[in-house]
Amino acid sequence: MKSYRGYGVWLLLCVLLSVAGKAASAAELQVTTPTGEVSVYQTDELLSHAAAREITVVDDAAYGRDMTYRAVPVASLIGDAGAVDDETGLEVIALDGFVANIPLPLVLLEGDETAQAWIAIEPEDARWPNLPGKEVSAGPFSLVWVDAAVSHIRSEQWPYQVAKIGYAAFPAARWPQLALGDDAAEDAKRGQAVFIDQCFACHRMNGAGITELGPDLNLPMNPVDYFKPDALVMLIRDPASVRHWPDMQMHGFTTDQLSDAEIRDVIAYLQAMAGRKAE
Repeated sequence: MKSYRGYGVWLLLCVLLSVAGKAASAAELQVTTPTGEVSVYQTDELLSHAAAREITVVDDAAYGRDMTYRAVPVASLIGDAGAVDDETGLEVIALDGFVANIPLPLVLLEGDETAQAWIAIEPEDARWPNLPGKEVSAGPFSLVWVDAAVSHIRSEQWPYQVAKIGYAAFPAARWPQLALGDDAAEDAKRGQAVFIDQCFACHRMNGAGITELGPDLNLPMNPVDYFKPDALVMLIRDPASVRHWPDMQMHGFTTDQLSDAEIRDVIAYLQAMAGRKAE
C-alpha cells in the first residue's frame, strides 16, 4: 500500500509557510499617543474595531471620485489629544515618505458643520482599485475626510498609504529655519502657511523637514534662482507642461487645491527664503 506520510508532511509545510507569509506581509499601522505609547494595528484589528463603520467619501482626493470604505475615526486611535499643547499637531507619514502635518482641531471638532477625519482600511481580500495613473492602490490605510468642503481641508491633508501617525510640534515651531525675517511682506507670510500645508509634505526647506520624497527647495538652490515667476506658476499648476524627468512624482494643483493668488504667495515665500539660506 502506498504511504501518504511524506505527502502529508509536505502539505503541512506548505500550509505553515503560507500562513507565515501572510502574517509577515500583513499591513500594519503604527500610532503613537501623546504619552509615547506605541500601538501597532493590523488590518483585521482595525476592520473589527469598535468604532469602525462604513463611510462614503464624496470626491475622494486620491481617487477623484466618490468612494465607500470601512473606516475608523482618527480621534479614536490617537489617545488623549487634550494632553498636548496648542503648538502640536498630527504628523502622518506614508510609505513613500510623504509627510502630512494636520492641525488637531481639524481632527477633533465634531458636528454637522465640520469635517470628520477617518482611517480607511483596505481589506486584504477586497483590494481597492489602483490610483489614477499608478500601479498601486491608496491602501493599506488612507486618511480620508467626510464633509471635507465645510472645513476647507487641503488636498495634501489626505495622505494615502499611511504607515505611521503620531504627534509633533507644528513645523514653524519645530524648525526655526523655516522662519521669515521680521520685515517679511504679507504675501510671503501667507505663502509660508500655504507652503507648510501644501508643499512641505514632499519638500524640505532650508534643511527643515523629515520627508524624503522631493528635494529641498532652498538648498543648495531655491527654484526662484533658476525659474522666472511665471514659469514657477506653470510648474506648480502643471509640472508636465514645463519639464519631464524620470520617475516624476510631482502632481499639479488645480485651482480648487491652490488658487492663483495662493501660488503667487508661495512664490513670494520662496523669494524671501532665497535670501535666508541656512549655512
